[in-house]
Amino acid sequence: MKRYILNNQNSIYYNSIFILIFIIYISYFFKSFNNILGDNWSYNNLFINYAAGFVRRGLLGNIFLKLNNIYGLNPLPFFTIIFFSCYFIQLILYYKLIYKYQKYKLFVLFLVLSPATILFNIYDLNVMMTQDAFINLSILLHAFFFIKKKATIKNYKIFLLVILFPIITINILNHENQLFFLPFHFLLTLCFYKLNQKKIKNLELFYYYLYFLLPIFIILSASGSFEKLAIINESIKNFNASIPNQFAGNFNLAIGGFVKWHFFYHDISNFYRLFFCFLFSIFLFYIIFQNLINKQIIISNKLILKNYIYLILPSFIIFLIVLDHGRSLHMMTIHLLSFYLIQNTNFPKFDEYYNDLKNNFFVRNFIYFFLFFYLLFWHLPQGGGYTGIGNFVSLFKSTLVNEIYQLFLIF
Repeated sequence: MKRYILNNQNSIYYNSIFILIFIIYISYFFKSFNNILGDNWSYNNLFINYAAGFVRRGLLGNIFLKLNNIYGLNPLPFFTIIFFSCYFIQLILYYKLIYKYQKYKLFVLFLVLSPATILFNIYDLNVMMTQDAFINLSILLHAFFFIKKKATIKNYKIFLLVILFPIITINILNHENQLFFLPFHFLLTLCFYKLNQKKIKNLELFYYYLYFLLPIFIILSASGSFEKLAIINESIKNFNASIPNQFAGNFNLAIGGFVKWHFFYHDISNFYRLFFCFLFSIFLFYIIFQNLINKQIIISNKLILKNYIYLILPSFIIFLIVLDHGRSLHMMTIHLLSFYLIQNTNFPKFDEYYNDLKNNFFVRNFIYFFLFFYLLFWHLPQGGGYTGIGNFVSLFKSTLVNEIYQLFLIF
């Protein structure tokens, strides 16, 4: 009876956190129907299309133009429904992936309410309608399939070829950033193979990933130009949208822009803020979960847990290409967390470790103090602390309390 009551309390606590986040997203869903959230930058980029021929990031905008010509759809409701549907699916998948930890309340609080995970888009509305949402959805969907109890090598192959690979291909056509996160999908495939077969006798699953050489080649050959930019802007002028000039650049321009942006236009203080954001996002999650791995609380294939960092190192190239580092840190955190959440957990050991932390007066109060600050007064900005991107003012602002206050005013 006591265990039943305790489990019921844990379930109520866990569900309440996700209900709160769901209500927050619902409130912005209705706001987005009438107003463009953020500074219009991400919204304008959604209109990139194929009016001037095939270009990168043009798939979603081209679909909208076709539907607008046929049915007269308005852009704001169209994009709002697509993106918020994506966010709501993410919430469901996130709920399923973390569910096994529901009785560890402080741990759940950190995973769910971290400004670097599913609340990132709420705390910086400039990134609410970026294609990052589709990239995160693909890895969460991959991780969710992984934890299904009846998953076999046979139906995993079907999942890869029929569901996941088409989604990733669409993501690449929507935004090339998806390419940088292919190593995480490859890592999850390796984990699945190791879990279901002790010895890899057939590399068939890994050969499948050679398929992505084709979309990589297509994207690299689809450089923008100012001529194409002018044609695209002409095609969307009726929607009061325009594509920024950066779209006309290529890979070499991106490298040159990286050098100028970091070493000519900004000083060392911007790097300090970026380093702080890195510590409070990717590195913090890595430290916590790697500690659980070292204590053999998280258990899986030893070879994978020892070398997974080397497999995902290519993903960090994104920081040399993309200038709005907050988005990259957010996506990297979601992908890294997805990898950790699919691993097996030794719950008796976790119980013992968790109780030791709670019973240590100094450690317990330090965790309380840290979470109070971390969850309520820090956010991950679009530029990762670099000025000149978005509406960045400071790394510190009221976050969750402000969202609850806004909900109070609405009700």
